[in-house]
Amino acid sequence: METGIDLRFISRVYPASAIVWAVGVAVSWGIAGFPAAAGWTAGSALSMGVLWGFEWIARRSFAPGSPNARRDFIGFCAVKLPIILLALVAVVLVGGRSFAAVAAFCAGVVLTQTVIVLKVLGLIVVKRLGN
Repeated sequence: METGIDLRFISRVYPASAIVWAVGVAVSWGIAGFPAAAGWTAGSALSMGVLWGFEWIARRSFAPGSPNARRDFIGFCAVKLPIILLALVAVVLVGGRSFAAVAAFCAGVVLTQTVIVLKVLGLIVVKRLGN
């Protein structure tokens, strides 16, 4: 078991996020039905996609000796922001009549950030208990 923040830390966030997504789908479906589960899934997909994009651009642009780092970073930012805006507009238009769908979407958007924070807190607890 890995107990530190290393180069593969973010890659370990994806499986944990998938488990939290599955639990979130069950909870949101149980509370508010299909619209909430769909909103949760859309928000979670956006969150994981943004994390993947940041991971990709960080490995590609901020690596030593990367010849196209600046161009890749600017291109990524130019593409990422409109995609996120379109996803938000689509969710508001599709789920606009369902408060549960929009609320679940917003909760799903913070999925990966929450998983990262919980993994770091877990690492701190493991380190403190080990000493």
